[in-house]
Amino acid sequence: MHSNAIYTHVQDRYGDLADRSSTSEQERTEQKIAQAFGYEAADLSSIPQAANLGVSCGNPLALANLREGETVIDLGSGGGIDVLLAAKKVGPRGKAIGVDMTKSMLELARKNAEKAGASNVSFVEASITSIPLPDATASCIISNCVVNLVPTVDKHLAFKEMFRLLQPGGRLAISDILTRKELPQEVTNSLSFYVGCIAGASQVHEYEKYLSEAGFKDITIVDTRSDLNIYKDLVQEQMGLEKMSDKSERPGCCGVAQVNNAIEGDLLEHDFNEWAGESSRLFDCWTDTD
Repeated sequence: MHSNAIYTHVQDRYGDLADRSSTSEQERTEQKIAQAFGYEAADLSSIPQAANLGVSCGNPLALANLREGETVIDLGSGGGIDVLLAAKKVGPRGKAIGVDMTKSMLELARKNAEKAGASNVSFVEASITSIPLPDATASCIISNCVVNLVPTVDKHLAFKEMFRLLQPGGRLAISDILTRKELPQEVTNSLSFYVGCIAGASQVHEYEKYLSEAGFKDITIVDTRSDLNIYKDLVQEQMGLEKMSDKSERPGCCGVAQVNNAIEGDLLEHDFNEWAGESSRLFDCWTDTD
């Protein structure tokens, strides 16, 4: 698949997700997804509901060990869930910066930040492969189920940007999807599954190579053994209970089967955990200060 087509589909899908009107059923589903991947109910209730779009595949903040006064950058900030929670952790002397390439997502995130009264939050419109911020901006970089959306040909650029933006002694905490084995052709050839965070997922050894070649050291990858099928199961549940006629109203993303038209034939019968595992990975990234 051509990288331009992938970027276009990703922006279109997430733009639709940001613009949709949420129902109470969708909000409950989004809450279930976030809690399934490590968010505490108390944290979710401390930020605007609209910041949680149910597109997580982990909780990078659980690994980031953020401290008062630090500057943190969230790559692919979406509705602002991780930026707003990070802003609370770094406090008024710190900064939380969200980066996203979709205008409507940025608009939603800014509204959520205003609603939350988060004065230490800002957002930047950019692809995570080229970010208009100075070198050594951040103490910590986080990202949640976004690197797998970057076309394979560009992934190395994303990791180089992460390394460039980190201060000496900075660290990187990412929740992402990595594949356990080679994906079936019907998945890798599907733009829907690319937008759904599966088709573009790297294997573990590839991820390690991207990181080490960018300059990172002390890389630790932890398989959380979270259940990818939660997205598929929730879609099937809603199909049975609500008999939705409009697929665009089903819950969104990193959702395997939750993207527009992603329910393709008997793919719902597959166990997605056979192909990919959601891994939270903590990278203690030390730059060369000599």
